Amino acid sequence: MVGSAAGGAVVSLVLFAMSGYALATPSATASPAMPAIGPSLAGAGGAASAALVAWAVSKPVGNAFRRAALAMMAVMGTALVAGATLPAHQLAGRAGLAALAALCIVVIIIARRVFLSTEA
Repeated sequence: MVGSAAGGAVVSLVLFAMSGYALATPSATASPAMPAIGPSLAGAGGAASAALVAWAVSKPVGNAFRRAALAMMAVMGTALVAGATLPAHQLAGRAGLAALAALCIVVIIIARRVFLSTEA
């Protein structure tokens, strides 16, 4: 859960930054490849951060195969959150992307307190 939320936050924040870049850059001077680079970077960065966070958080599991499976599930969860960025951007614009990133960060905080607490 923490890995998926971390990846979703990365995707949302990169798309938020890219939409700000698109607003600030006149269309005549913008690179034609930039619209394709932004979502590609967001997806790759989100997937990588989800896998790394899930791998790090699952250290107590011990078994490398199970840790890898958890990392792959986090990448798939990031893909689900990335799918929510399009409706969020269409409904609320940049504020929707910021709200989705904030929601992912709140999920990380709550999940860390609930699942990773040291109290037994």
